[in-house]
Amino acid sequence: MTNLHATDIRGHKLVQFSIGNADESSSILKIKEIIDETTDTIFSLHKKDLLNNPITYIIPAVWGRIGKGALNPKQKNIFLSIESMVRDVIEIMEFNELTDSQRFSIEYLIRGLVISKITYLIASSRTSEKDIIFD
Repeated sequence: MTNLHATDIRGHKLVQFSIGNADESSSILKIKEIIDETTDTIFSLHKKDLLNNPITYIIPAVWGRIGKGALNPKQKNIFLSIESMVRDVIEIMEFNELTDSQRFSIEYLIRGLVISKITYLIASSRTSEKDIIFD
């Protein structure tokens, strides 16, 4: 069993977790791969819309809900990709049964990560474009 420790800049232990076998680490890598591929694909396919709209445009698309009105067709397409990915990730985790609250909690974490990754891609692309314009 491999123990992994995360520390802050002063060396204080923050988190301790163990990876007991190759299957566990394989599952973690598979989840990472699925999330990375999904976010990269969404960004590539919808880059123009994502860059031309407010950065918050992605949030209703990830959650499949909008406060007033309805998702546009492109947001619906993004939502369907995210929904499929979330189901795949939860399946890889091999939970026996999840309560609605547990499922929502896991989905909240996954969807939050996806939003963070896509908003990072948006912000870094906008910064890169500005750098090109000003150079």
